[in-house]
Amino acid sequence: MDKPKFEHFELKLCNPTFDSPLVDVVNELEHLRRLQLGGSTPAGAFFQLKHIFHMLESLGSARIEGNHTTLADLVDATVRGDDGAGNGEQMKEISNIEVAMRYVEEAMEPGAPLTETFIRELHAIAVSTLQREGDKTPGAYREGPVNIAMSAHLPPEALAVPQYMKELTDFVNTASAPKYDLMKVALTHHRFGWIHPFSNGNGRVVRLLTYALLIKYGFNVKDGRVLNPTAVFCNNRERYYQMLAAADSGTAQGIENWCIYVLEGVLIELQKVDRLTHYDYIEQKILIPALNISRARQLITLAEYHVLLEVVRLKSAKSADLKKIMPKLTDNQRTYQIKRLVELKMLQAIYPGARQYAICFTNNYLLRGVIKALTEEGFVPSSMEK
Repeated sequence: MDKPKFEHFELKLCNPTFDSPLVDVVNELEHLRRLQLGGSTPAGAFFQLKHIFHMLESLGSARIEGNHTTLADLVDATVRGDDGAGNGEQMKEISNIEVAMRYVEEAMEPGAPLTETFIRELHAIAVSTLQREGDKTPGAYREGPVNIAMSAHLPPEALAVPQYMKELTDFVNTASAPKYDLMKVALTHHRFGWIHPFSNGNGRVVRLLTYALLIKYGFNVKDGRVLNPTAVFCNNRERYYQMLAAADSGTAQGIENWCIYVLEGVLIELQKVDRLTHYDYIEQKILIPALNISRARQLITLAEYHVLLEVVRLKSAKSADLKKIMPKLTDNQRTYQIKRLVELKMLQAIYPGARQYAICFTNNYLLRGVIKALTEEGFVPSSMEK
């Protein structure tokens, strides 16, 4: 490979021809952005699934950077109740990304401006307390040169980083026709990597930034939507790097191809996860298969299986609703059985203090079955399992 070199090119919007695939994918994403999500999935089930996708997003981003944690490792740690602290650098890296995702959802609102302070805070969270994958100056732009492994592109010198980052945030925040918003998501992802503003952690930060920009541009996770953009990049890590490298040339075609790659991937992921707004789909394709898996592995008893199955069928249930599947038990005995499942974290009150319960599957043995069902339905990249 030739010695990497820096070559400036202007940051600007693409101007695709009418018959470009980029026009088609932008139009489809515009439709999804305007679409008001309805659906029948209860809030409790939605937020549990959202938590699982945060796990997947964090694991996928870390694995792109060389983290060797498998999905099975992460699920086992979650079931044990590990939070990443004191559990090894690789697990802590994933935990940091999950914390940063929560920060994104708290700090970024649709239409809100993107600031350098926000980007620097993402970096500080992502590299916090890490050694090999950390940074000596969390949240601060680099003060020296940096190389990108296996890349012919040399990022700009450190003195130019603040200027380029200001240009990038100005580009994002400058008003333009709505049809260009989603194009900016892809262009910002590439430009950030091209600048490489931090000494380490740039890949993790840019994928968090992509999540934030999708929220900024109208894919609001607070209105019942799940986002999983890192799946676009971790499905095929080699292609991700190839497409970035092609865009590094700064040619119109290289940049347009990069935008098509990113936005087609985002479209596919959105179309998949939006199915989760329909409870019939979750019930039949995710929750019942998960219960069947857990029962087959003897992770739950037959009695627990029938109770949980009935709760899934009803979406939520009170003690009296479960009388027909526990006909030999008194009211007190039935209440005790429900309390026991709550203590095992397999049932949870639909709100604090309520005596109506829904299934819980994010921090117990049911999680393994849910992950397996999601994998079989195409929500989990196969690369995460190795």
